[in-house]
Parts: sequence; C-alpha cells; structure tokens
Amino acid sequence: MKKYMGFLLIVLSFALVACGSSDETSGDSSDQPSAPDKFLKIGSGPMGSGWYPITTVMLDVYMDGFSGLNVSQVEGGSTANLKSLEVGDIQLGLNYTSDFTAALDGSGGFDEPLSQPAAVGALYPVYQTIATTTDHEDINKIEDIVDQHIFLGPKGGGGPVAFWNMMAEYGINEETINEAGGEISYGNYSDGASMLKDNNVDVFVGGGAPFIPALQEIEITKPIKVLPIDEDKLKSIEEKGIGISSGDIPADTYKDLSEPVPTYTMVTMMTARKDLDEEYVYNMTKMFWDNIPAFEDQIPGRAAHFTVDTALDGIDPESLHPGAEKYYKEVGELE
Repeated sequence: MKKYMGFLLIVLSFALVACGSSDETSGDSSDQPSAPDKFLKIGSGPMGSGWYPITTVMLDVYMDGFSGLNVSQVEGGSTANLKSLEVGDIQLGLNYTSDFTAALDGSGGFDEPLSQPAAVGALYPVYQTIATTTDHEDINKIEDIVDQHIFLGPKGGGGPVAFWNMMAEYGINEETINEAGGEISYGNYSDGASMLKDNNVDVFVGGGAPFIPALQEIEITKPIKVLPIDEDKLKSIEEKGIGISSGDIPADTYKDLSEPVPTYTMVTMMTARKDLDEEYVYNMTKMFWDNIPAFEDQIPGRAAHFTVDTALDGIDPESLHPGAEKYYKEVGELE
C-alpha cells in the first residue's frame, strides 16, 4: 500500500509540473499580441533590390512578434504595391513618398485617387542610380543615353516614374529615346544587372541606399560607371514639390567611383491598408521600431537610416493610419 501511495504521489507531482509548464508556455504565448487575420502579405521590391532584404527581416519580426501569424513577401514595386494595397492583394507594403502622394491625388502613375493606402512611416532616402559599365566609353552624361538600350527596373515600381520626371528636365521622354533608336526594358534588378554585364542593355537605372546589391555583384568582372545629374536640373526638380530631392552617391560605393556623384533621391516609406484594425497596425508599427537591431544585423547600410525621429519625414500626419498615429503620439513624435 505504501509503495502504491508513493507511486501515486510521484505521478501527481509529474502532472503538476506538466500543468505548470503548460501554463508558463501559454503565458508566453498570451504575451504576444494576436492578429485579426492569420495571414499578412507584404509588398516588397524585386529580387536584387534593396527592399527585398528589408521585407525579409520584417517577415521574421512579425512572425516572431504576433501569435499564430503567417507572413509572406510579394515581389512588386512602389506604384504596384500601392495599387495592390488598394485592391487588397497585400496588407502592408513599401513604396516611395512621392508615389504615395500621387496615389492619394490620382496623379503621376495613377489614373484616379486611391482610398485605401495609409502611411505607417518613412524609412530612409533612396539614391537613384543611372549606371553603365566602364567599357561604354561613349556614355558619360545623361544626354548620351538617348540612343541606348535602357533598363528601368520593375515596370510597376516608382523608379521609372521618377526617372521620367527627372528626364523631363533634360527634355527627354520615351518618344525621344525611341526616335533616336534607343530601347526600354523592365524587370527585376538582378536580371537587369546581368543584362548590363552581358551587354544586353547599355544603361541600368535603379534605386539604392546608396548601393544597389545587384550592381555590386557584377562589378567584380564589369566595373560600374555612375552618370551624374546636373545641379541645375536637380534644383529645378526639387522646386516642383513632387517628392523628389537630391543627394550624392558617396565615393567608393562602387569600386571605380572615386568621387561623390550628384543624383536625385526619394524616400522609402511603409504603407498599410486603411481598413486594417487600429491595434493591429499600432503593434506592427511598434514592432518595427522596437526591432531595429534585427535590421542593423542583416542590412546595416540601410538600417543606419532607420530612426523614429525621421519617421514622419515627407509624410502628412493626416495620411497616417490611426494605429501608426497612436504609436507616434505615444513616443512623442506627434502631439
């Protein structure tokens, strides 16, 4: 009988420990906020772009931060992501502040105003790069690209829109290029860089912060030459107030870049669907800014610019999602 009672006490002890462990586990899980849906799709950039690794980190941050949330990233571009947000194909996305403003106004690459995109926060400046390879000795300035085969990145991206805005300052448009015997191609950055390396295109256009990973990969065998934008053209486009500014691509961004190169810039921002739950977007905003070390570990060059102090740069506070607005008021960035 004593042996039976002893055995029973041991069994009860194990049961209590197991219950305690279960309670602790469920307690940890309950500390995680829940999402109103089990799936989150994030609109990214094309493979080889600077946006793709950003959304890769976001994927991990949100899957670790929310209870039972499955997150995936979708290749896209600035204008494409905004249009995907409008129809609900994605719930969160990266885009340029200039395209966000155009989307709300129904201007630029948008036939009519969009009602669903809402701002979450500005992330970092993107340096637009117009590059060729050093073996193209006849391409040294913007005017030289008119009769060349030009790669413009993803067709649904904000890069092509900004490029044509910038080229308008030179009196260059797509018709000008076609008439001169030039050609335009679109695609992801990795494909475009490979085409440049193989001389299937002559000029590569894309955005980086400041470097473009796909260009750095090919410069091992094909050194890169970046074309400067004239200062008077940069000043003119800034004065138009369309969300395009200017900056210098630093020397040594690419191996043969011995001096800074002036170019046009845009700001990458994060945007959500307006109809997403307020607390959900509040938690997404908070998790993003609370996990900057994760971004610094994976993408130090870009994450160096990620700061909540500049999260509202170029963003009208009235365009913020209520959840993001709640967060910025909480941290003192909004009154």
